[in-house]
Order: sequence, then structure tokens, then C-alpha cells
Amino acid sequence: MAKNRVTKKKAVAQPAPKKVVTEANAPVTLPKVHPAVVVIVLFHVMAITIYVLPTPSDQVLENKVAPRGSDAILAFNHRVLKQTLPVYGYLLPTGFWQYWDMFAPDPAQTDFWCDAEVTFLNGSKQIFDYPHMKVMSLSEKFISERHRKFFERVNMDTNQMMYLRAPFAQSIAFRSATDPKDPPVKVVLNRHFLEVPRHNKPKAAEPPYTKYSFFIYIVDQHKLFSDKGWKLGIR
Repeated sequence: MAKNRVTKKKAVAQPAPKKVVTEANAPVTLPKVHPAVVVIVLFHVMAITIYVLPTPSDQVLENKVAPRGSDAILAFNHRVLKQTLPVYGYLLPTGFWQYWDMFAPDPAQTDFWCDAEVTFLNGSKQIFDYPHMKVMSLSEKFISERHRKFFERVNMDTNQMMYLRAPFAQSIAFRSATDPKDPPVKVVLNRHFLEVPRHNKPKAAEPPYTKYSFFIYIVDQHKLFSDKGWKLGIR
């Protein structure tokens, strides 16, 4: 008997099915970022970092001891980097400056707020509040916090801030003016402050806030009438 021969057929490789690209499985491609945007973001982060680094110890600032370790880095940052024009010239006008004085190692110990006393032509006065965060809703705080912070900085007795007082007082006069026959003629900027005692030196009773008028401004009537669109001259 002839043996049955089993002939095996070689498997023929089948072509892989073509992958259909649809919107659902299409590869995600991120939009290209312009190099200028990258440079701006990196500079912004660098400037903020320089500005928020804490100051070195008082002994280092007063040159009583030579800075060592981290104090040497903080001293260089405070005396050199923080004073460069690209840093403060970018942060201050844009309002991007940041401060961390509420945190360690030396948190702020003064509770203060500011207002303005506006005197009108007829002799009447009114208080311009600017604004109190504790009486605002969360959404209002997001909008007004920078305005409140600006008033705080204007009250600081530094050369960088004192030159802002005159235009700031003029803007308060503009916002307070409602009648061309009775315009604001004087604006007095006031600070109200209270030294908060340390936990190890408590006081028997909380003292009242101290009021101090730190700037008196005579309103520029020509600019006020021009900005309000009023006819010059008071009848």
C-alpha cells in the first residue's frame, strides 16, 4: 500500500490591516509655543523668585557680621538682584510684585488700614474708604485686593512709593467729584495702625488704632475738570 502523503501548505503572510485614523484616535499634537512667550514666562518666574526671597538677618544688613551660607545668597539677592532695573522696573509698574512678610522668620506685627479725607469747595468733608477686605465677599476680594494693597504701599515712607502719592490723591479727588459747582479741593491720606503684641508680651487691653496723616494734597482743579469733562471755571 502506498503511504498517504500529507502535503503541508506553507502559510502565506497576510498584510496587516490598515489602521483607520479618525478624530477619536488621532494623535494629539500640542500647539507650538512662540519662543518669545517662553522667554517672558521664564523671566517672570525669575523676577518673582528674586522678589519673594526673604531678607537676610539684621546683623548682616547692618554689616555687623559677615554673611555666611544662605545669608550670603540672601544678602546678594537683597543688595544686588532685587535692585536691578529689569526686576523692579517690571514688577512694580505691572503690579506683579509679591511680598511674604506675613510669614517667618519675621512676620509683620502692624495691623493698619488707610483712608482719605476729602474736603470740598463748600467746606464739607467726606471719608474715602479704600477698601476693607473683611467686609467684602470672596468675588469682590479677588477684584479689589490689588487696590487695597496699592493704598498700603503708597503709605510707605520710601522714595519709590512717595512719588505716587500726588497722582493717587488726585485720582481719589476724581472718584469723589460729582458736582462741578462743588469740586474736591483737598485730599488728606491717613493711615490707622496698631502694633500687634507678641504672644510672649501680651497686653491687658487692646489699644485703639493710632491715626496719622501722611500726605496732604491740594487738588489740581484744571486736571480734575479736564478729566471729568467739565467746563473749566467754577460758577
